[in-house]
Amino acid sequence: MDLRPLLLVLVGALALVAGVPAAWADDPAESPDGPEHVKVYFTEAEALARTFAGADSLWSEPWRPDPAERAALEADLGWHLPEQEFLFHRATRRGRDLGRALVLEEKGRFKPITFLVRVDPDGRVGQVLVMVYRESRGDAVRRPRFLKQFHGRDTGDPLRLNRDVVGISGATLSVRALAAGVRKALLLTAARYGGQP
Repeated sequence: MDLRPLLLVLVGALALVAGVPAAWADDPAESPDGPEHVKVYFTEAEALARTFAGADSLWSEPWRPDPAERAALEADLGWHLPEQEFLFHRATRRGRDLGRALVLEEKGRFKPITFLVRVDPDGRVGQVLVMVYRESRGDAVRRPRFLKQFHGRDTGDPLRLNRDVVGISGATLSVRALAAGVRKALLLTAARYGGQP
């Protein structure tokens, strides 16, 4: 009886087991980054002041989707919405609507990215600001050069990586998180306000 195939399987299994700790070290279950990597670029007040510059009236409107609205949103998004309620920020200047803004969080590689998306009255993205980034790599997603590609997008844009959104080397998961968050903001705004003022 030839034991070579069995021996090869055993050696392969041992190599695999021996390699597991090294693989875990490369991609741990939890972020290796501590609190020293939390970068706050804008507080909520600063982000709202920047996105609604010159506003003479600013207010917030909470919205809790009913089960039918939630099911429709989840079907459009393709994933479960963990949040139960959303807070829309609105502003006007001399009676003119400046749009709606949502502060959202989406998970990057390990930790959530906090960002603001302003949807203009025409239902298109007016501005995206990364407010808080919590990992040591990938924060290039906060740069205007990357974020400007979301401007003018609407609910008809799927925002797929490397098709609709140009990625950033070394920040793939952060790019995906921002693209998913912008799409979520557009769909939430359309579901809540539709064509309403």
